[in-house]
Amino acid sequence: MRVLKIHLILISLLFAGSLAAQQDVQYTQYYHNQVGFNPGVAGSAGAINLNVGHRSQWVGFENAPTSQNINADIPLEILHGGLLVNIVNDQIGFFQDISAAIGYAYQLDLGPGKLGVGFSVDFKNKNVKAAQWIYPDGTSGSSDPSVFAPNATAMTPEMNFGAYYATNFWYGGLSTSRLLQSEANLGATAAYKSKLHYYLTGGLNIPFQDLDLVLSPNFLMKSDLNSNISLDMNVNAVIKDKISGGFGYRNQDALSLMAGYKILPSLRLAYSYDITTSSLAAFSGGSHEIFLNYSFNIEIPPRIQGSYRNIRFL
Repeated sequence: MRVLKIHLILISLLFAGSLAAQQDVQYTQYYHNQVGFNPGVAGSAGAINLNVGHRSQWVGFENAPTSQNINADIPLEILHGGLLVNIVNDQIGFFQDISAAIGYAYQLDLGPGKLGVGFSVDFKNKNVKAAQWIYPDGTSGSSDPSVFAPNATAMTPEMNFGAYYATNFWYGGLSTSRLLQSEANLGATAAYKSKLHYYLTGGLNIPFQDLDLVLSPNFLMKSDLNSNISLDMNVNAVIKDKISGGFGYRNQDALSLMAGYKILPSLRLAYSYDITTSSLAAFSGGSHEIFLNYSFNIEIPPRIQGSYRNIRFL
């Protein structure tokens, strides 16, 4: 859509030379995907967690943002914590970011809960696809050294750090991403510079045993200290540990409706729809997001004392 193309051109011109703004992927259902922005979560659940997520933002715009996220965290008792793998594909307009991170968190029993402190190393590939920049005078801008070159690509390393504490009734986390603030050269003088991002999150699990219901209010506050602070607030109700539903709010951006269903004891499907409340509401059909989570344990039976098994003697 022409309106989105104009916005993308203006953004590129504003930050030509060095682009810096809120850069991390945004998810409405962040509470299903905390290891994606806080490495301190890895191993805290005591089970292997696999997450697959997709987000289509501002449906109706041509080249609107879309994101995919696959991650896993694995508890390892021998390491007193857990490992994580996090892969993200994020695309908006002519820009595509693909990142792959590996990390570790140390988990410590503390008081009524568990404290996790973790870090991850992230390799990010920024790609400017076959961009067709159009200046206000109608030219392509191909001779301007401050404009990102079509098909330019650059790989940069990053590091992330996080702390996470959880009990059966509440949790809280503090994390930061892009600690190295790496810079990617995407043209003669055009560069993309990462900015530190900060995350503060927390939530409650309030059981109503007579109703077989758990109410879970939670929030996520994030900022890069340059843009406005983004605040997400959600409330979900889980009935009989099977069906969930709720609503949320993101300041100056959207109202959200959420629903989920536990297909199997270890498999959960969750969906959310964002109703745009910003000035884009006149052009956007809202945003869709879906997450699939698979959580399981691998149990090795203990060795039976006084017995020996061999495939030759059964």
